[in-house]
Amino acid sequence: MKKILFFAVCSLIATISYSQKVYAWWDVGAKLGYGLTGMLNNNLFDDRDYEHRLTTGLSYGAKAGMYFGLFNGITVDAMFSSNKQKFDYNFSDGKNYLHNVNWKNLDIAVLYRNQRDGVYIELGPQISLIQKVTNEDLNPNSLFIKSNVTEYYNKNYLSAIFGVGGYIFNSGTFTTMLGFRVGYGFGEMVNDAGKVLHIPTPNEIAYKEKPTTAAFAQIVLEANFALGYYGRTSCSKRATLFSF
Repeated sequence: MKKILFFAVCSLIATISYSQKVYAWWDVGAKLGYGLTGMLNNNLFDDRDYEHRLTTGLSYGAKAGMYFGLFNGITVDAMFSSNKQKFDYNFSDGKNYLHNVNWKNLDIAVLYRNQRDGVYIELGPQISLIQKVTNEDLNPNSLFIKSNVTEYYNKNYLSAIFGVGGYIFNSGTFTTMLGFRVGYGFGEMVNDAGKVLHIPTPNEIAYKEKPTTAAFAQIVLEANFALGYYGRTSCSKRATLFSF
């Protein structure tokens, strides 16, 4: 009997035998992401003396998926991510300074995924556990010239994730997939102590208490391994766990 190669793992789900009924299947994989990262705060967007620079970040980690039937499933991603946001701002001395924020997360996403014909769509929530935040300001009059400011940030924040992609190639139970993923934070990053210090706003920027959130847009590469499936054949009345 031919082995089943799922569309979620590659484009060969059409080869599944009509004599088989698949109830569930599983895969695991490694992931790598790279793209734009940013920090959003309307205090900074509304100030004419402040400009945002495009900044990039890297993420890497692992994924596990459980699929019900052939096309619908739940995936769990655990990713270590490095994020950046750089700003240029004008100070009262007439000079322009660079303000740089870097934060590292452990990101855990639980996503619904639908994949068929070699293409997938995913969406769901992500919780980001903040590991470390550093602040660098080249203005000698700044409160935080270069320092670890993790204590002024919340321990975690939530984001909404949406992604699309498809497979590149496969070999047996190993496949690679390339996708595009965006995330938009709706959880406040800065805690009450940080708000007292007007983080992440540099000195002399007009301050109002506005939420600080995170966002990203990345290209994501997956390397997946199909583990097995739970189903039955036409010659059996009982479902069985099969390996590939």
